[in-house]
Amino acid sequence: MKTAVLLTYTGSPESCKITDIVKYLNKFLNNKRLIRLPSLPRTLLVNGAILPRSVFKSAKRYGKLENLYNGKFPISLYCQSLRMELEKCLPAEIFVGMCFGNPLIENSLQTIIEKGFSKLIIFPMFPHYTSSASGVPLEQAMDALKQFPMIPEIVTVNSFYKNQGFIRSFAERIKEYDYGNYDEIVFSYHSLPVEHVKKWDCTYPEMCRETTQLICKETGIDSVCETCFQSQMSNKWLGPSTKSALMRMIKDRKTKALVVAPSFVMDCLETDVEIGIELRDFFLQNGGEKLQLVRSLNDSPVWIGALRDMLEKLI
Repeated sequence: MKTAVLLTYTGSPESCKITDIVKYLNKFLNNKRLIRLPSLPRTLLVNGAILPRSVFKSAKRYGKLENLYNGKFPISLYCQSLRMELEKCLPAEIFVGMCFGNPLIENSLQTIIEKGFSKLIIFPMFPHYTSSASGVPLEQAMDALKQFPMIPEIVTVNSFYKNQGFIRSFAERIKEYDYGNYDEIVFSYHSLPVEHVKKWDCTYPEMCRETTQLICKETGIDSVCETCFQSQMSNKWLGPSTKSALMRMIKDRKTKALVVAPSFVMDCLETDVEIGIELRDFFLQNGGEKLQLVRSLNDSPVWIGALRDMLEKLI
């Protein structure tokens, strides 16, 4: 059976130019799974209020990210690296599709259909299922496939938050940082609006806590590690916030923090800039001595092996 694997992720803007940032954010924020409003009110909210307030700040933040990677964005770099490495060890052709950046999911699916694959594995690169993360590429893929007369056998992956290979990959990353020299290890996950959690993603907080426990067990960490959440837009988002966890450390006279972000299998704006620059500066300015971000899995050999093992079972 001729099999295609489609790795899907959020994507990145084409560049840090304001026009590219506006184009990316407009597509991102107008997605109905991110902002649960009817089309017209959502468009008015995004274009009239959110975009004007956020576009220049976002451009500045993406500029910082681009500087860290010599003018590139890490998601694109690591996705292409994973694609090439996985094709070396799997009996399938690997494709990449982005929800809001290039290559778009629908364009990659067009190529897959034209090549005549009889089986398609859609693999969102989000460990924990939420309606606004894994749900977005899965819905986009299904919508795109509707236009084709012939649809291949489809296998989808909703989550892998407790997969042994995923857990082991993050444990190996943590071990690279001599974690015993830090006062505390903080596990930071992407936050969601509390209303979304109650209505559609009620299992998400528990999935995150289970990932924390499994990584700690695999790493050999005996102390209790806090599970917290980053990227909150207001106090109506899921907490405790990563910032509040860092402030609590400072109050407890704990000045060395190691931060792990298992929501993200690739480094991106939320890891390199939000944690590695912004939260680090916040921590140091408020009395902390050191904040170290644990690099994400990216294209590390142990993660490539874990992905290979997960996909082999589906092929």
